[in-house]
Amino acid sequence: MSTATEAHVLERDGCPLHYWLTGDPAAPLVFLTHGAGLDHGLWRDNLAALGERHRVLTWDVRGHGLSRPMGAPFTVDTVIADMEALLDAVGATDVVLVGQSMGGNLAQEFVRRRPHRVRALVLVDCACNTASLTRAERLGVWLTPALLKLYPYRALLRTSARSISAHEHVRAYCHEAMSRLAKPELLAIMLATLGCMRDDPDYRISRPFILVRGALSRAGSIAKQGPAWARREPQCRADVVIPAADHCVNMDAPAEFDAAVLRFLATLD
Repeated sequence: MSTATEAHVLERDGCPLHYWLTGDPAAPLVFLTHGAGLDHGLWRDNLAALGERHRVLTWDVRGHGLSRPMGAPFTVDTVIADMEALLDAVGATDVVLVGQSMGGNLAQEFVRRRPHRVRALVLVDCACNTASLTRAERLGVWLTPALLKLYPYRALLRTSARSISAHEHVRAYCHEAMSRLAKPELLAIMLATLGCMRDDPDYRISRPFILVRGALSRAGSIAKQGPAWARREPQCRADVVIPAADHCVNMDAPAEFDAAVLRFLATLD
């Protein structure tokens, strides 16, 4: 097994998509997608464990990290196409998608559109794309971007970073990553991600998956949705709640997160 990390760039629609590969080149591919405003550094504490028996791809989503300038506007359609282009670039016919927050929303949308290219999913502290929302929840979803426009950007970054982890080193990473984006860029990304959401409670994810979330996370309706989401989905193998972890559960509790993911991946062999 190779433990080296290989850096690559794929030029697409005016954006240099930066991605990294590590692990066994002959093993199944695990594709890691970070949350809004963050970058591939979100997964830095997970690569060694996940790369033991898998090929692991991390990337900076269009407009994030090193994948700048954004080029084409950030839309769900564009990012789904970026993800498929990366699979083609590395020669992967199918993949295990692991997505945190926004990354989980994108993973759900990818499997809906490209089920033949997905082997399984790990949905990390993300909302269900198809859950029925109450009128108040629906109003809150659509008002959030407008309300965020009123926040001074530096205060918004500090508040956002502090709200997703109880650990100072994780907060510092989140603040640094988010600071690379201008306020209009971050708001555009958040608004575009809402395009994944649709009221479709009869939809079922067609591939095996697990939910993983931090017990301390208060992001959106994730904690409320989790148990009901797991019960309604025949393909959901587990709803894993990790104590003492917040929204960035894989950074707050990397050993526990890795163990949960590896147990699931082992069932796919």
